[in-house]
Amino acid sequence: MLFQQERATVPVTLADYIYPAIQKQYVRILTLEADVLADEDCEAVHQIRVSLRRLRSQIQAFGSMMDIPEVMDAKSIGKIARVLGKVRDLDVLHQTCKHHLKNLSESEKTHLEKVDSAIGKRRRKEILKVKLMLNDSEYQFFKLGMNNWLNHPQYLPTARVEIGTILPELLLSVVSKLFLNSGWWIDLELETGGDPELAASQVLLVHGDTLHDLRKQIKATRYLMEMFPDRYPVEYNDYLQDFKQIHQIFGNIQDNRVFDKFIRKSLGKRAPMKLPILYERLARSNHLNWDNWQPIQHKYRDPNTKQKLQALLIQDIIHNLHG
Repeated sequence: MLFQQERATVPVTLADYIYPAIQKQYVRILTLEADVLADEDCEAVHQIRVSLRRLRSQIQAFGSMMDIPEVMDAKSIGKIARVLGKVRDLDVLHQTCKHHLKNLSESEKTHLEKVDSAIGKRRRKEILKVKLMLNDSEYQFFKLGMNNWLNHPQYLPTARVEIGTILPELLLSVVSKLFLNSGWWIDLELETGGDPELAASQVLLVHGDTLHDLRKQIKATRYLMEMFPDRYPVEYNDYLQDFKQIHQIFGNIQDNRVFDKFIRKSLGKRAPMKLPILYERLARSNHLNWDNWQPIQHKYRDPNTKQKLQALLIQDIIHNLHG
């Protein structure tokens, strides 16, 4: 009984959250390896890539609080994820081709089938690289490093501090940096004859990289915040849902950008003239995604929205001050 009472007084720390989060993603990676090597279901590539990206985000967020081997740092994990990412991008391109082949003219179908054939050829090369990577020494050293750390986790003092005294600063610093991204302030310039679809295309042509960077920041923030819903009231999940929606919207736009780039590489600069219906669809898709983005964009431009989220994140500190 005395032992149970002593355990109850042990403070909850960041380490109590870090370890199971890292372990969960690593176990998923190991579980998915065989399916990726078999290459019978492209979903396995997607899921292992997601787990690697979540793991990378965790290492980026908590790396300064942990004593980890170089083989499991964010740079090493990112290198593995990028090899898988090339296959995943091609799988998305193939699915996009299948979707758009419907209701095209015979001429456009012929051009798009040529693109799809190039996608298939490229994928066969990239999946071979994935299989080689999963069997090479660098990846085996990564797993060895992960196993060693999970068996004997090493933390710096910050990770052992009571979570309520450090989590607010951690999340607030990430969210504050997110709100400084210039992507929040990019607007449509309706000087292109008043055509909103053309305006959206022009914005993405000029600012596509900036918006993609905002998406990556949103994703990292979302992955981090998803670790701590039990520390906050239900309103916390509302912000998570917004970030998830932004992630999806800009994911759709980025998929269209990658698709356009691959088409032009396969068919040349005159690709839009060879595939006019398809390019009208892409422009419409980008505009619809932009329409979905604007209400959320305006919401988070509002200082009140940002201040409410920031106040929510530091509620433990405020409670302690007034407690």
